[in-house]
Amino acid sequence: MIDCTKRLIKNVLGGQMSNTISQKAAVVNEVNAILGSNFDSSLTAKEQLTNDQISTIKANIFTNITNGLVSYSKELNDEKELTRYISGMISNHFRKSKELNGGNSYTPTNSGRGARDTQLSELSKLLGTYTEGTEEFSQIVSAIDSRKIEIAAEKSIKSTEKKRMKDLAALNTDALPDGMKALAENLVNGIS
Repeated sequence: MIDCTKRLIKNVLGGQMSNTISQKAAVVNEVNAILGSNFDSSLTAKEQLTNDQISTIKANIFTNITNGLVSYSKELNDEKELTRYISGMISNHFRKSKELNGGNSYTPTNSGRGARDTQLSELSKLLGTYTEGTEEFSQIVSAIDSRKIEIAAEKSIKSTEKKRMKDLAALNTDALPDGMKALAENLVNGIS
């Protein structure tokens, strides 16, 4: 069990975690403490912090949670679990908190399984209507797996095409031999 002596004393003497701050406030406070007047609210905190500074924020929040200064609803009995939790929590606040994400409204990119693919979403709904172990359930799982493979292939093709376009756009046709210039210019002009 993590050493919670200070937390226990505080709870007994001062009431159940009466002086705790929210996790969001803890992250914002740590970023402000590290960056101070150098903090530029028009940029994301992650852009302004080094990996060492982020590690310091994680360590400070770990200490503050174990001392009962930052709210945390789970039992404090696994340091590794708490460390993983803090890492994810900080990342979430870097993305979602307007104070830390350059003032942008957070919009999730994928709000659940199959959220961007209608077919996958509907297959998931259909799957929920059948009992595991039935033939229909197996058929739907197979269809979901097939659709996921199709989506992955489509993404791969799009990624490859995007890279190709970027490479062509950066191509210096003047550096090519005369016989290749026309071929390259046709490719470059084809993407313009």
